[in-house]
Amino acid sequence: MLLNMILHGQPVDYSWSPEALKNGWTWQRNVLGAPPEELLGALGKLGVPTDVHSVHSIYLKQDRPFMDSFGILNNAPTKGLYFNTFIPSGGTIIAESNFSPKYKAGFGSGRRYPPLWRWSDIIWLLWTHEAGILGTPNLRYIFRANIITPETRELIEYIEVEKEDQLHLPWPGHTYDMSTEEGLALLATSHGQGIAYLIADHSQVLGRKIPMARIFTELPGGFTDDEGSSSSSKGALSSDDAKGSEGTNFWEWGGQTYYYILWELRDSITG
Repeated sequence: MLLNMILHGQPVDYSWSPEALKNGWTWQRNVLGAPPEELLGALGKLGVPTDVHSVHSIYLKQDRPFMDSFGILNNAPTKGLYFNTFIPSGGTIIAESNFSPKYKAGFGSGRRYPPLWRWSDIIWLLWTHEAGILGTPNLRYIFRANIITPETRELIEYIEVEKEDQLHLPWPGHTYDMSTEEGLALLATSHGQGIAYLIADHSQVLGRKIPMARIFTELPGGFTDDEGSSSSSKGALSSDDAKGSEGTNFWEWGGQTYYYILWELRDSITG
């Protein structure tokens, strides 16, 4: 279903503007941002710039009362949050920590959430703003970073252990296109669905794209590739990482492993 949606596109009348973020959202934009230290090596291999003038980070938090889709005012904040890093000149988005208002409100709880809440809608709004400043709308890479969701982690573990009993998978990791069962399974996760909607909803701007998934892992403290080279880092676990570790089947290789999926947007050969 998701692949069919991507291949045939479902262009939408995208009407969101930055004004929508005034409805219950607080946002902070850091124009001199920095990517996660554990990703510096991977970004370098891809030729993506990482200097402070190229990297912008935006932190959004749904921490103020808002008007919902029914026009009801002063709904209680959900505490949803989105923290993402943008490198427009490198065609790159790094999704670092994202918890939707609907998730924070509790699925099926009856609590209301703002009309603008989906990751794919918010990330497109922010990307077009950031990329538009430089006039470079070409989106090539989307990193889902520091994955803590148990279901996605367990799928990554299953795929890689089944493949060759790998416990640590340094860059460049393994790639899976959408002709493989592994690629389709990754697309169906919460870390792939948003990518599918982003591509399908905005195919008129992006062009017909199809994603390829690249799985790799990093350890707190530095980047290592499969040739043994490394770079030093002083990355530390966030509180969200710590909470996510409870009851999760981690790969043990000198400490907790960071899980990543890099979605590479490639031109589709389909009409």
